[in-house]
Amino acid sequence: MSEAGTTGTGSVRPPPEQRAPASKAQPPATAGKDGPVYTEDIDALLGRLGASSIDGLDEAEAAARLEKYGKNRLPDPPRKSTLRRLLEQFANPLVLTLLAAAAIAVVVGFTDHEGGFLSRFGDAIAILLIVILNAFLGYYQERRAEAALDALQKLSAPAARVRRGGKVRVIPAEEVVPGDLLELEAGDAIAADARLVQTIDLATEEAALTGESTASMKDALSPVGADAPLGDRVNMVFTGTTVVRGKARAVVTTTGSGTELGRIGEMISSVGETKTPLEERLESFGTTILRVCLVLSAVLLGWGFLRGGRPWHELLLEAVSLAVAAIPEGLPAITTITLALGMQRMARRGAIVRKLPAVETLGAATVIASDKTGTLTQNEMTVRVVYAGGKRYQVTGEGYDPHGGFRHEGEIDLDLDRLPAPLTYTLSTAALCNNAHLEQDRETKKWRIVGDPTEGALLALAAKGNLARESVAPSHQFVHELPFDSDRKRMTVITRDKNGREIAHVKGSVDVLLPLCVKYASDDGVRGLTEEDRRTITHVAEEMSGQALRVLAICRRVRKDSAEDGDVERELTFLGLVGMMDPPRGGVKEAVATCKAAGIRAVMITGDHKLTATAIAKEIGLWDEGDEAITGSELAKMTDEELTKRVEHLRVFARTTAEQKLRIVRAFKAKGHVVAMTGDGVNDAPALRESHIGVAMGLGGTDVARQAADLVLADDNFATIVEAVREGRAIYRNIQKFIFFLLSSNMGLLVAVFVVSFFGKWPPLTPLMILWINLVTNGLPALALGIDPPDPHLMREPPRDTAEGLLNRRDYLGILYVGGIMGAAAVALYVMSPQDETGLLQTRALAFSLLALSPLFHAWSCRSPILSAFSSKPLVSLPLLLACAASAAIHLVAILVPSLRPVFRTYAMSPNEWMLLLVLSALVVPAVEVAKAIDRAIRPRKA
Repeated sequence: MSEAGTTGTGSVRPPPEQRAPASKAQPPATAGKDGPVYTEDIDALLGRLGASSIDGLDEAEAAARLEKYGKNRLPDPPRKSTLRRLLEQFANPLVLTLLAAAAIAVVVGFTDHEGGFLSRFGDAIAILLIVILNAFLGYYQERRAEAALDALQKLSAPAARVRRGGKVRVIPAEEVVPGDLLELEAGDAIAADARLVQTIDLATEEAALTGESTASMKDALSPVGADAPLGDRVNMVFTGTTVVRGKARAVVTTTGSGTELGRIGEMISSVGETKTPLEERLESFGTTILRVCLVLSAVLLGWGFLRGGRPWHELLLEAVSLAVAAIPEGLPAITTITLALGMQRMARRGAIVRKLPAVETLGAATVIASDKTGTLTQNEMTVRVVYAGGKRYQVTGEGYDPHGGFRHEGEIDLDLDRLPAPLTYTLSTAALCNNAHLEQDRETKKWRIVGDPTEGALLALAAKGNLARESVAPSHQFVHELPFDSDRKRMTVITRDKNGREIAHVKGSVDVLLPLCVKYASDDGVRGLTEEDRRTITHVAEEMSGQALRVLAICRRVRKDSAEDGDVERELTFLGLVGMMDPPRGGVKEAVATCKAAGIRAVMITGDHKLTATAIAKEIGLWDEGDEAITGSELAKMTDEELTKRVEHLRVFARTTAEQKLRIVRAFKAKGHVVAMTGDGVNDAPALRESHIGVAMGLGGTDVARQAADLVLADDNFATIVEAVREGRAIYRNIQKFIFFLLSSNMGLLVAVFVVSFFGKWPPLTPLMILWINLVTNGLPALALGIDPPDPHLMREPPRDTAEGLLNRRDYLGILYVGGIMGAAAVALYVMSPQDETGLLQTRALAFSLLALSPLFHAWSCRSPILSAFSSKPLVSLPLLLACAASAAIHLVAILVPSLRPVFRTYAMSPNEWMLLLVLSALVVPAVEVAKAIDRAIRPRKA
């Protein structure tokens, strides 16, 4: 950028007297004595920073400040040690109970001087193996998660141009200090938060930080109020944003963690890991089981001591057996595997899960708080309407894709080779009065804009009419440009055509350009502009604005004599109006309707303007009668209590900051909602982490948003959320199925062990037998239930009540009922057997097989809590059939292989014993069918 005498339009401030830098570094300037830095007088700010607007800092002063304030980078995120991560895997009630059981089993093994090592310590080894396996599964999942602050660090600019000692130098961005003078131009990544000193046609892309889809015009001299939101601080530039147009000089006010980007990083750090509803339920569930185990084990142990006559280590072994029987050891592993399988299914649909419990959580969502830019919309400014020659044309085609066309009044598709003259002139000027360019990604074939999004929309518009700049520009020689700025509100490019005529191509605000027009381009040629024409143009522009379209006027002037004196931007010919906006994504409207049918409230949280956001909300069906919209400025005046009271009626939150998004999420959570937050920008990251489940965009989103989120949409399609919700609900339903299956099977074990232990000479099942049943024979059917096909009516049901436990009262009654039947059958074997030592040991082996095979029949009844097993669709679940067959085969190995019989204490059974075993095992099926039939008969009468 040139010195203070820079010519051209823009906010170029005459420099003050050159100051010598202060002898002592001043603190980073976040606020002056009279308010924030963006309201402070620029001379006062430069003086307070000890900075010069011409020469910048000298090298010695810069080095001293770097030493004092540290490098311009975000702090490294705290790291957990490997040991701590491993130890945290054991901080679970179920795991701690199993560890206690293993310790007791070790003690019992040392007191038992008979038998080999495996028979003495087999129980303890089996328990410890299960605990270690679960710990490493959890450790592996946590290691895969990446820190959001790492991604924030990547956003820092790698280098910066600064003026030091009167010379421009390129230095690493981390060496920038408060008081440095940044030299900025198009394409630069901004290295630190800075107050603008001089600007020439400056615009920056701040969507990642503010959520606003259009480029932000900057003006060094523009006054800014103290309560201005981030997106309205037009005399400031910020770390993590880029310059898309123009030049500027800015003095650095804050670096590192003091920047707006750094504050977001601190917010991410301050937001703890939010437990998902499933994690909370499983933790509560585990605590309940622990209490039940302790009470029953204490009762059994106390009864043994009161009865007397038996060694203490045998009584401890019985207590351990009871604890092992009550705990569903396979629950953590099967839950993890079921969620992992669900994660794979969701990945195939374009939803990548970063944290396993998030698979289920989205199914519980009652509120989806969605960012607008890039999530509900395409984040591609698109011209949707053109008004030229007195006619309105609908523009077809997506975003920056140059393929499309025009439709007259929504009915007639125009022939692109024979466009009306006013429309042709409008498109040609849109292409020529432009500094952006379009390029296509070689891999994705997706078109993107390099430069200002508004100008990109105009380029795409021209290309859709076969008037791409590449085809128009060769017949025009560039002469001069008068750039756009916030005062002039227009831009002009002067070209010379093949006939030697100089043509001024002008675009800008309607209220600025229309008074400068004296001619009108119609289908019949150029004529004088009448008052009626002016009223019609104004009316059409107002209609477009009412539809939340950004409206620009397109004009031109042909200078017959290139030496003609006077202002070129006068006596213009009006060509047309273009109305543009960031349009909704395809499929979003249907996705919103599906969410509504599923009882999920969708709200929009955006950094964009209120009118634009509300119009998009209405277009996609997000807005209902009685809904309200609120701006960030209005929100800032509300207390958290006021926001919580009003939040149920608010549908659109516009011009919001990162802190306000965090407040909104917390307000919904305070009302008892399960909140899913979608977003793609840096400013979304804290709210993504605070919500129950954060959903980030995979293609258009920032690394920060993706790393803070639980779920990433690989295709950036909001409609994919609907599939994720359906999958989440199906997974939760399946988790309920296999938990009911495991607990009812465990209840059978618990009844058998508890009752048998009250009879002194009846040998109870060993811990190894119980673990074998819980993990080996029950594990595979539980997994098969975890992948049962989803109910087609899931998305027509309301979200489940957050106060509801994993299981309801009917489920618990069913667990007692089924467990009582299984346990009673096992106890009946003891009652019917010979009461000598050999007969009782063989009966224990029979009871072992009975309690292992009964759940394989019971699994078919668990596919639905109400419907008969014989009316399920499909009638035969292939995964469940294979799982039951495999479990039965594995159990047969423990019985039929002679070398394993001493380990599992089994024996070779006779055909009659096998027949008795199968009949008693299958008894649970008719018993459950009778209970379901009674339940179905009673429920309609209750309704």
